[in-house]
Amino acid sequence: MNQISKQIRKLPVWNHIIKANYEKIIALLLAFACSLSGFIPASAANESTVDYSSVFDANYYYNTYPDLQQTVGNDPAALLEHFTKVGMKEGRNGNSSFQVKAYMQNNLDLLPIYGVKDLSSYYLHYISVGRQEGRMAVFKKGAEFPAGVLSSYSTAYDTTEDRAVNVELAAARINGMIVKPGEKFSFSNSIGTRTIANGYVVAPSFASGRIVSSVGGGICQVSSTIYVAMLLAYISPTQRYAHSLPVNYVPAGLDAAIVEGYKDLTFTNNYDFPIIINATTQNGILTVSFVKQTDNP
Repeated sequence: MNQISKQIRKLPVWNHIIKANYEKIIALLLAFACSLSGFIPASAANESTVDYSSVFDANYYYNTYPDLQQTVGNDPAALLEHFTKVGMKEGRNGNSSFQVKAYMQNNLDLLPIYGVKDLSSYYLHYISVGRQEGRMAVFKKGAEFPAGVLSSYSTAYDTTEDRAVNVELAAARINGMIVKPGEKFSFSNSIGTRTIANGYVVAPSFASGRIVSSVGGGICQVSSTIYVAMLLAYISPTQRYAHSLPVNYVPAGLDAAIVEGYKDLTFTNNYDFPIIINATTQNGILTVSFVKQTDNP
């Protein structure tokens, strides 16, 4: 409290208005700090005091991953050590009641906070607060990703609006694109220049916190849908920008603004296999999937 007080008193805007509402401001700051307590970085957790029983079972872990049978053996302590040091970071499932990819997809509010550079954060969040909050940690029946599908995410759009033309055109130009290992993907380059001659139309878009009209308005729904699918596939962006205004097609913090020549959504395929990006539109639903290419034509 004292530190916050000192910092506020140093601000040049300290005046009679601030003074009159001083206690309210302090209360709001403290309430905001408390609201973030459930999102303390997982790396700050003391591993020696963590109870992993809600996300780990040694027999399940041993029987699920044949490579561990050769390298670690059926030693519960060694298996737990592998799980905490390696398995969680790789996104391995430690038992049947917690699937990290399902936890991410069912709780998209966590993605902007933890990202995908260290997946351990999601396990520790579930252990510390997620389980008590009743957050869903497994896929609903029939919602599991098919074999070879790294991720899939859908958003809705209005087919009667002008922007639908741009959404469908941008998706069609992305659909089926293959990104080889080590190769960089650029959304802006992939969908082509946004001009009337290139098939795009004038539709609403954002610029400097205002709603304006521009050729290609609506393409950011495609880039944002791709961004969520990227994260669910454990792929970090190398370039991504937020919009100047909130969008209504993805949860807060998961949008990806595109401005030709200035803002782009990019990533590098860090897998050791090619990735196919499928982007389809049907009846006002845009679906983006990241799929492992199993053959090389």
